[in-house]
Amino acid sequence: MTEKNFTKEGKGISKIRDFLMEPKIVMMATALEKIPFSVCPMTIQQVDAQGDLWFFSAKDSDHFKDIERDNRVELIYSDESNKIYISIYGNATHVIDFQKVNELWNDRLNDWFESKKDSNIALMNMNIESAYYWDSSARKLVSFFANNSANENLPDDSKKGHINLNNH
Repeated sequence: MTEKNFTKEGKGISKIRDFLMEPKIVMMATALEKIPFSVCPMTIQQVDAQGDLWFFSAKDSDHFKDIERDNRVELIYSDESNKIYISIYGNATHVIDFQKVNELWNDRLNDWFESKKDSNIALMNMNIESAYYWDSSARKLVSFFANNSANENLPDDSKKGHINLNNH
């Protein structure tokens, strides 16, 4: 397995975008100081130009309240079909911005909110400090067609690495 590390000079943000191109469902962990920490599924709505992640959140949700006390968050993403796995750490903030709500709104959000004018809507912005990824997509087809003993003899073309976006 080769290891490739990226930093804040643009390649790190580009690598995050490669992994999270369209809306992705991730598990967001909050209240990281307690055991067990709190987790909930969240959909990434956008990776902006600075590499920040945008989510919709309900103001009365547990994770919204957790972030008021401690804004450190961890995202866990797993894409088994493409053999890509990511752990992302950063800080989240609440944002009330009706223009941004209009920009990011889509009809799937009607399952969670009455409308984009729902008084319970807030945006959550996550500033990524660092991420770690495992990309085994090169082995995807081989793994699918070969049995496990055959896979053990194949060269490992997987990639993993750290992405440091601290202070980007």
